[in-house]
Amino acid sequence: MTDWIWDGDVIADVEQATFIFTFKNNSDQAMFIEFPTSQFYDYKVYNAQGEQVYHFSKGKFFLQVIQHKSLNSGEQIQWKSTWNYKTNDGERAPAGTYTVSVILEIWKINDKLLHSKPATSFTFNIPPENTAIR
Repeated sequence: MTDWIWDGDVIADVEQATFIFTFKNNSDQAMFIEFPTSQFYDYKVYNAQGEQVYHFSKGKFFLQVIQHKSLNSGEQIQWKSTWNYKTNDGERAPAGTYTVSVILEIWKINDKLLHSKPATSFTFNIPPENTAIR
């Protein structure tokens, strides 16, 4: 058993997907976590052929400031991110099965540097586009 759980889920509808990322303190003690910038997570979306179609942080800038979060035992933090199915090239991703790979951009837990960032992945389906509302 680890001291924390990093997980993701998705709510996908015709127009967009809402990703929900959860970091939970799974230990019996309080936890102090640090991030080196204002970016808490990053994710990439891959199609069924394994090709990257979207990268959340591409073209974005984040503040270079240390962020601190405290979590009591059993407490969790959730972040939500909405993706409108537009690829990084500006085209709508076609209907089908996709995989999201997400990492937590964490730097330290309880003042100890992490050697690798927590990562998780999950799959979801993009439904066919509703052309009647276009």
